[in-house]
Amino acid sequence: MELRQIRYFVILAEELHFGRAAKRICIAQSALSQQIQKLEDELGSSLFTRNTHKVELTETGFVFLKRARSILDEVRQAETAVSQAEHGYSGKLTMGFVEAALWDIAPHLIRSFIQKYPQVEFVPYQMNTLTQIEALKRHKLQIGIVGSKVPLLDFDYHLIREEECVLAVPSWHPLANKKQVAIKDLANERFVAIRRESGAFYFDQFIQTCMDNGFSPTIVLTADKMQPLLAFVAGGIGVALIHESAKNIRKDLCYIPLNGVIQTRYKLFLTWRVNEQSKVVTNFVEEARSIFPSP
Repeated sequence: MELRQIRYFVILAEELHFGRAAKRICIAQSALSQQIQKLEDELGSSLFTRNTHKVELTETGFVFLKRARSILDEVRQAETAVSQAEHGYSGKLTMGFVEAALWDIAPHLIRSFIQKYPQVEFVPYQMNTLTQIEALKRHKLQIGIVGSKVPLLDFDYHLIREEECVLAVPSWHPLANKKQVAIKDLANERFVAIRRESGAFYFDQFIQTCMDNGFSPTIVLTADKMQPLLAFVAGGIGVALIHESAKNIRKDLCYIPLNGVIQTRYKLFLTWRVNEQSKVVTNFVEEARSIFPSP
């Protein structure tokens, strides 16, 4: 049984006239008759009664017509689904992101993308940068938002944002009303920091910044994520050097600009495999570039 035979049958069932049906299909009437006969032979049952005056569906024809229309609907849906997937309008996108992307970048980007491509299924994972890179290598992720640019030839990067470093202190801290603080003046402060296993780039940048400004920081407590870190700051356990966008997490702290030697600003990158074939990924990258053009 061929798909075209099913299409021919449905059109003939609608027209109940071989001449008109053949005209709709754009084939000769004799060719249509042959295809209908082949379909009936394969099914082992007559679908139409024919005479010189009229064509009518048999009882078997009525039963088969319902199934035939259902088959053609399924085929049309399958064709639409394939076309949408081919152009990236549907499919699945597995995406990783560092914690810093959660505060405003990822929600903004995902919301904008979903409005344009509502049939794309998102599968998000929060991971640190190195874990994302490994997942991308193993094709466990298709795209990621990372906190540093790992020099790999088979990866592309797009810079989303560069952020300043600020000091987070509780509202009652002696430095809370300062308009700016020199980093070197923090030598005697107690610090809360992200532990290195959870954020190597953040931790290394924090230590390097302190060392560049003449002191080794006193770290009294570490946290896995920024939210508990800022909770510890609010509790008076210590102060923290954070990336500027982390201010979105808590509004009850004071965030003070810093003055001093800061060799490296925190950067967030979109990254994906160079040989990635998914049109969904291509569309997502284009959306990210339009929303976050490189600084």
